This record gives sequence, structure tokens and C-alpha cells, in this order.
Amino acid sequence: MVGQVSFCRCNEPGSNQCNDRQMTELFYSREISPWLGFVIGACLGSFLNVVAHRVPRELSVISPGSSCPNCSASIPWMLNIPVLGWLVLKGRARCCDSRISPRYFIIELLVGLVFSGIFFSFTNHQDWGMLLASSAFAWLLIGVVVIDFETMLIPDRFSIGGACAGFVLSLYFPSIHGVHFHPYGLESLQSGYSSLLGILIGSGCLYWIGALAGRAFGREALGEGDVKLLGCIGAFCGCKGAIFSIFGGALTGCLFLIPVYLWQKLRPSVSKDNNALAFGQEIPFGPYLALAALGYFFFFKDLINPWFKWMNELVP
Repeated sequence: MVGQVSFCRCNEPGSNQCNDRQMTELFYSREISPWLGFVIGACLGSFLNVVAHRVPRELSVISPGSSCPNCSASIPWMLNIPVLGWLVLKGRARCCDSRISPRYFIIELLVGLVFSGIFFSFTNHQDWGMLLASSAFAWLLIGVVVIDFETMLIPDRFSIGGACAGFVLSLYFPSIHGVHFHPYGLESLQSGYSSLLGILIGSGCLYWIGALAGRAFGREALGEGDVKLLGCIGAFCGCKGAIFSIFGGALTGCLFLIPVYLWQKLRPSVSKDNNALAFGQEIPFGPYLALAALGYFFFFKDLINPWFKWMNELVP
């Protein structure tokens, strides 16, 4: 009997196949993957700070490079490292000693922590589609929260762009909508159908709610940005998640705004402030829609979906 010797290219130094396998193992490792996710998330959080500042002002997100918001001096890369840069500078610009908003640090840290959790979850399900979709969805909605709170606007790049991204990802990765098998091999079409239905039903429901509320109160009740945002949410979460986000967003807003309003009433000095909350005042609804959608997508999906059994004929 003649023995056979097999040669594995992965054993060759510098082999691309070996490098790819080692990189993949980093994502699967429970010890390394969360840290890898934090680094990637912090970098994307830093980019989100740039996007949140420039996109509403219709500025390029590519050039020029980062600069001091006070004196416009260029910031060297070693002082622009996510999370660490703000800590090293102790919240003060080195060029002119002006104060740097802690928002930059908070967003970088928050996105880093969220991505760390997403990457840790990936070590359990090992679904690359869910990893990509979860990361994109979280980044988009955190951006919506930041921009809408600051400007009362939701850029189309986030809402319409997010809806397109969610639909395309649904076609490539059916598991996003829980589609793992179809008797005729049409997993992608079924997942794309769920995504498209989420876009249409989600944005359509919120549009008519806003239209009816506008007629009842004699003024615009919901902005177009909120309607388009719910289309983005529907693309990732399906119509069940989109409908939940409408009511979940309203509840989240009430849980936040009612205590703030009551606290202001108990402190007359605060209630006289021009920025104080008052009835009839316009407030951004997008952040609360986003928070409800994130809650559904990451935590409450299995708990909420049984309440939508009546929709199973429309959406399997």
C-alpha cells in the first residue's frame, strides 16, 4: 500500500489562503472578536462624528481632513485616534486650548461598545449576513439619533440610502429576515419580499398617521424624514418591526419627555428658559423611532413577533 502525501497550501508562509483563515478565526474567537468589534466600531464612530457634522451642512465627508472647530487648524492623525485622542487631550484642543465637545468621545465609545456586542453575538450564530446587517443598521440609526436631535432633520442618505442598503442586504443574506430555507430555493426572493413589504407598509402607515394627525390638529404632525426613516427600518426589520417601531417609538418618547416636562414644571427657573419643553413644541420623533427599532432588532424580536400572528398570511 502506497501512502499519499497531501500538500496544504495553508502551510506555506505568506499564503493568502492561510492569512484569510487566520483572519476568519479572529472573528470566531470569543476572546478576540469583541475587542476587534470595539476597534472597528470606534473607528466608524469617529467617521460618524464627521458625517453627523458635515452631511446636514452639505459638506464633503472626505475632504478636507479633520480640523479644530474653533481655529480650523488641522488635527494630526496621532491626536485623532478614536476614544484615546479625546482622553489624551483631556477634552482640550492642543492648537488653541479650546474645549472639545465630549459628544465626539461619547459617540466613538458608544459605537465601539455596540459593535463589541454585535461581534460577540456573531461568535454564537456565526452568520456573516447578520453581522453585516446588524453593524450597518446600528451605525445608521445611531447617526439618525445624533443628527435629528441636533438639527431636526434626517438626511436622505440615512433614510433612503439605509432602505436601499437593507433591501440589497436582504437579497444577499436571507437570514436577516429569518429565512433559512425555501422549498423551491427562493430564499432571497422571500427575504427581499419581506424587506420590500416592510418599506412600503412601514412608511405608508406612518404617512397616513401623520396625515390624519395633521388634519386633526391643523398643523404638520410628522415630518417626511420620519416617514422615510420608517421605510429604512422596515427594510431591515420587516413590516412587523416597522409597525412595532411606530408604537414603541411613541412610548419611548413619552417615557422620556413626560418626566422632563414634569421636572421643568417643578422648577420655575427652568420652565422660563426658551429651550424648555412645552406643549405644541416641535420635537424630533426620529430618535425615538430609531431606539424602538434597535430594541426590536437586537432584543425584542422573538417576544414581539407572536403578537403579529394575524400578519402571518401576508408575511410568513
